[in-house]
Amino acid sequence: MASTSLLTGYLPSHLLKDLEIYWPSVAAALGNGYFLVIMTTIIAFVVIGICMIIKYAPLFLHDLKTISNNELPDVGLKLWIALILAVPIFFDAGPMIFVLWWFLILWGYLLRSEKRIVYVFTSFVFLSSWFSLLGAGLITYAQTQVNKELFAVEYDIATQKDILSLTSWIQNNPADAEPMNTKALLEIRNGNYTDAVRLLGRSIDIEPANHRYFNHLGIALTGMEKPRDAIHAFQNAIALKSDSMLYYYNLSRLYQSMYNLSASEQAIQKASNLNAKGVRMLLDNENKDSIKRYIIEHVPVTRQLSRQMRTSPELKYTADILWAMGFGIIPRNMSIYLVLGIILLLFIQGHIREERYTKRCHRCGNCFYAGTESKGGLPICLQCHWIDTKSKKQMNALMHAKAEEIKHYRESLFTRTSRLELFLPGLGSFTGNKTSLGVLRIILLSVALVMITTGGQFMFSIVPTGLDFTVSVRILGLFLLGFLYWRAYKMPPVRYGV
Repeated sequence: MASTSLLTGYLPSHLLKDLEIYWPSVAAALGNGYFLVIMTTIIAFVVIGICMIIKYAPLFLHDLKTISNNELPDVGLKLWIALILAVPIFFDAGPMIFVLWWFLILWGYLLRSEKRIVYVFTSFVFLSSWFSLLGAGLITYAQTQVNKELFAVEYDIATQKDILSLTSWIQNNPADAEPMNTKALLEIRNGNYTDAVRLLGRSIDIEPANHRYFNHLGIALTGMEKPRDAIHAFQNAIALKSDSMLYYYNLSRLYQSMYNLSASEQAIQKASNLNAKGVRMLLDNENKDSIKRYIIEHVPVTRQLSRQMRTSPELKYTADILWAMGFGIIPRNMSIYLVLGIILLLFIQGHIREERYTKRCHRCGNCFYAGTESKGGLPICLQCHWIDTKSKKQMNALMHAKAEEIKHYRESLFTRTSRLELFLPGLGSFTGNKTSLGVLRIILLSVALVMITTGGQFMFSIVPTGLDFTVSVRILGLFLLGFLYWRAYKMPPVRYGV
């Protein structure tokens, strides 16, 4: 065993000032971005559900009056509606179950464009189990698969506890190659090349196509003063990944230490052909410090992500918790049955005749049972439809009166939707049958609310970075909210008199 440690290093980077905080910062950023999107989606669906209730509750009340022959008082009917809409509260349901219940209750009243929102919601429920697993993987990054210990050992910031945890994991998980590779790098750093070769040999037995392991094996064999075996290891790494400049560079350093200058020049030339800038940077650092280093490699980002998402009891438990926050009493493993139930209920409701539900004409505002739809899929009563099919020459006094009724309704609709839009961006748009505009404004509103309340900080990096963007994120959220209300004021969903 050699008494001194072989000098090694990582490929320098001018893009990041502190490589020590690289992956934990990226992992935390991914987690915060994920939860920002998920929270925005949940809040947006809830707000859309509330908008649907406000828009269609009067029509629901009208149908109940018709069914009861106007024999029940309005107060009692309104209490019945409130009770029906609040049914999930008696089952300890999550917010997504409330939204689902509201969509099912109001399905017959929804416009064609609004029903597409329900289809998107159903797709979200279908993928929600996978979303929960993804979020759980991001949350449990530091607690599962010794990810924290791998990072700490690799970047030489590990405590004795981290090293013991890594060693224990290797003993209890003999089929996991990555921790063995990381422990081998620690042994190389400490000059224990025999132990490093043993660990890397086990890693290669498990993953014989992993070029990184052969590269590190070559470095360990160099420390054991076995240059021919080291050359063979580097050549295996090159055979597995011939487009890597690092392996040719390490091979050239080895040939140089053997005073085989011709072979060293050939290897460095091949490395330059692949990445001349990277080779020049390494040679400049070598000349600057007068130290020859063999380059080792970080665990790739894809490998780190796959380890985060690897199934474990902690991952499943966290995923169940995240699912329960959105759906409540229904277990996560029942998600597929929930989706099938939604599809079945929507299919059944789709066969109920449209005449069973009250519709409000988007032209004159009158409620009707027998009517049709405009080309845009908006409800229209038979009178307004008849006006559209007649020419102006055929307009008589009765039709002129109907035209005035339409005009007054549009004027009142402009006032009502403008006020509702200023009260809750998106609500006036839905009331004015501007579904796309309403969805857009509700999404922006949800993003602004999440940014203001959380500062975009759901997860912290396992390595302190000293960076805090919460104040900036909150200010950006306030700016977005102000911009949204300014647009609602300057551009109401319904134009006056149109």
